[in-house]
Amino acid sequence: MPSKTSVDELAAILTKPYAHLKLGEVNDHAVYLVRFKGDYVFHRHTRDEMYLVLEGEAKIQFPKQPPLVLKKNESAVVPAYTTHSPLSEKGALVLMFKPVDMFAR
Repeated sequence: MPSKTSVDELAAILTKPYAHLKLGEVNDHAVYLVRFKGDYVFHRHTRDEMYLVLEGEAKIQFPKQPPLVLKKNESAVVPAYTTHSPLSEKGALVLMFKPVDMFAR
């Protein structure tokens, strides 16, 4: 039988910036809950990833370009091989959709 997951319950225990909790998997992709706060390092992936802001405001920075600002209920896909860095000055709660093998830590 399928189980359910509460975003609110997971968000309450997710306090460390850029730590992540997996909400679930669909085929070869997973959905992670992440709390953004401050800057994260510039990096890139070999596959696309998607961000959906649930709370606050997040920015996706790109070298030599203005950042992409995402507010509550806004999303964006960062294409594969695109150098980027997530950032949130005041903090944001974000769902990230990515292939399971991309977020192994």
